[in-house]
Amino acid sequence: MQDSLLQSFDPITSINSGQAFLWEMIGDSWYGIHGRHVIKISQGDAGHEFRSFPDLQSCERSIFRLDDDIDRIISEISRDQLVGTLIKEYAGLRLMRQDPEQCIFSFACASNTNIPMIRMMLRNLARRFGHRVVVDGREFFTFPTAKKIHDATLAEVAGCGLGYRVKAVKAVAESIVNGNLDLDALRKAEYEDAKKELLKVYGIGNKIADCVMLFSLDKLEAFPIDVWIARSLAKHYDYLSDSKLTGKLSPHQYDVLSDIVRAYFGDYAGYAQQYLFYHMRQQARRKW
Repeated sequence: MQDSLLQSFDPITSINSGQAFLWEMIGDSWYGIHGRHVIKISQGDAGHEFRSFPDLQSCERSIFRLDDDIDRIISEISRDQLVGTLIKEYAGLRLMRQDPEQCIFSFACASNTNIPMIRMMLRNLARRFGHRVVVDGREFFTFPTAKKIHDATLAEVAGCGLGYRVKAVKAVAESIVNGNLDLDALRKAEYEDAKKELLKVYGIGNKIADCVMLFSLDKLEAFPIDVWIARSLAKHYDYLSDSKLTGKLSPHQYDVLSDIVRAYFGDYAGYAQQYLFYHMRQQARRKW
């Protein structure tokens, strides 16, 4: 990795870019929930320092994908002029590799709502069904296992403020516990095969499936398309400037558009998507 790219890596920008939700700043440090671990990021003399509780060796390399060939990725997606400009503008931004179970439950809760509401739902789930961990004298709750959520009653899960999303969350938990959804196997599967399995689960649509694959299952070609990305594509790419992109996409429209943009951006389309998404939100001055 080029020294300049390594030095520009900014975990704080990355955790505040709509990928992961259970992070908060307390004092001068950031604390995040990563599955059954609490991650602490603080500023040291040599830059950002990372610790995990309980210990997760080299947590930053895994979580912030520091094992990716970033030179190659940047070179490939920079062939697009806009993305090349955004890489320079948001040089510290990186994709994250999340705990798969936490990721799928997170995006099951993300349907038709905003980031503060997603955080509220996930924190409630963690406090109600997760494991209590004390770090630096402060109380945190790790993310619950799928079995914990599966074994809870519908009313107990609904009590976490999930609204209609409770059915999807319970369906995800049931699929994992009964073995119909094997997230470890999906990490090894091809993109199309993994997506087909995710879409079998109630409440998991195209966008959620792509988010789960990109942010937790190492499918870097996945290109989640939400309203922000649809607007970006319609605004910046003439061959996609169809007025239909400004509204909610039908499953067929999503499939067609996904095929087009993944073919265009290539194997690392997901990286390009994250820069476009972050840029649109920043321009709109939306809070993270």
